[in-house]
Amino acid sequence: MKKTGFEYRFTIVYLAIGILWITFSDRLVNSLFSDSELITRIQTYKGLFYVLSTAVLFFYYLRMHLVSLRESRKKAEESDKLKTAFLQNISHEIRTPMNGIMGFAGLLRDVELTEDQRQEYLNIIIRSSNRLLDVVNQVLDISMLETGNIKTNTDEINLIKFTAEILDDFAQDVKPGVDFYFVPDKNLTNETIIISDEYKLRQILNNLINNAIKFTEKGYIKIGYLLNNKKLDFFVEDTGIGIPVDEQQEIFKRFRKSERTNQRFYDGVGVGLAICKGNLELMNGSISVESDKDNGTRFYFSIPFNPVSAASDVKNEIPLETSNLSGLKILVAEDELLNYSYIEQLLSEHNLTLFHAHNGISAIEICKNTPELDLVLMDIKMPLMNGYDATRAIKKFRPTLPVVAQSAYISSHNKHSEDDKLFNEYLSKPFLKEELIEAIIRNVKTAKS
Repeated sequence: MKKTGFEYRFTIVYLAIGILWITFSDRLVNSLFSDSELITRIQTYKGLFYVLSTAVLFFYYLRMHLVSLRESRKKAEESDKLKTAFLQNISHEIRTPMNGIMGFAGLLRDVELTEDQRQEYLNIIIRSSNRLLDVVNQVLDISMLETGNIKTNTDEINLIKFTAEILDDFAQDVKPGVDFYFVPDKNLTNETIIISDEYKLRQILNNLINNAIKFTEKGYIKIGYLLNNKKLDFFVEDTGIGIPVDEQQEIFKRFRKSERTNQRFYDGVGVGLAICKGNLELMNGSISVESDKDNGTRFYFSIPFNPVSAASDVKNEIPLETSNLSGLKILVAEDELLNYSYIEQLLSEHNLTLFHAHNGISAIEICKNTPELDLVLMDIKMPLMNGYDATRAIKKFRPTLPVVAQSAYISSHNKHSEDDKLFNEYLSKPFLKEELIEAIIRNVKTAKS
């Protein structure tokens, strides 16, 4: 508890009046009264009053100071507990998938494995890698939300198609005996397209559905949305373990998890719902929860409803044929040899030519000396000259040459600085073969059209 401006001013005025009173009150009393016994009695009462007033003021500030100390100590203890819980959770969330990756990667060395066993081990490694990447992304996202370094994008989203993709992603994760279904608003058709931030909306739904799957052993998980005036209301409902009433506001704070120590340990760092809340605040939306312990949970969140014409939804209409890669000349600006080798392997079965630049200066020289280049895959964090400066220089003499940023240094959903606008598209590491190929074809096709 801190002193307010009024309290500071009151203290100064009180001390000033006290000094003036002590200095001039005796003169005033002596000028008004001549009886020395009466003057003594007045001065005694005057001193007693001032001492009592000072004691009351001292008691008030002492109490305020002690309350402030207790609150600071309570916050520090709570912060230590959260830090400990976070470190325990993050350790578990990192070590578990790492154990799967390292363990099954080691088992792949066995030459006597059957093809089915090899595929099973590879699938486990891929799932573990995705889980590890999700942990890293969540920690980065909550950090960016806390520092205010994340903005919203405007994307065109086909609601039905978008929701169907999310359900397909989670369908295999739902436990046996749990019904998993989608309830759209009947007034919104397959042609309904809205303007919103697709990455953030997907992240919100992913977090809520993932929680529902995690905490639901039987019953159902239901996802849907309803048009409510100028807002689109989404809901994710389950019949899982529920959330006690006293924890329902705490779970939206970072590193908080609704977990009882006598129950099983559930996966998660404890930032998913905090990310949902932060994203919705950026999107001018809101989120709430209804739940009772052991009686399921229903999350609601709303975003502004901004519909557009179905005719403008053309981003998925461009056919991307891998045959279009044949004959292309692509520069890969990448200082890490391992990363270049990965890209080289991804594109090895296609009839194209790769050039390799180890830094930004080398990338500029290759672009100058190779006018037939079709595209540049530009890493951002490189020695001698970074990707921003290199791209800026290349665009001066090759303004129409598509440059795709491929880096772990940026987030594909956070492209708002002037430097980031230099690039035609983004690939955030790690990326998959399909993502790389589609980005190459899309940008080359756009540049030639």
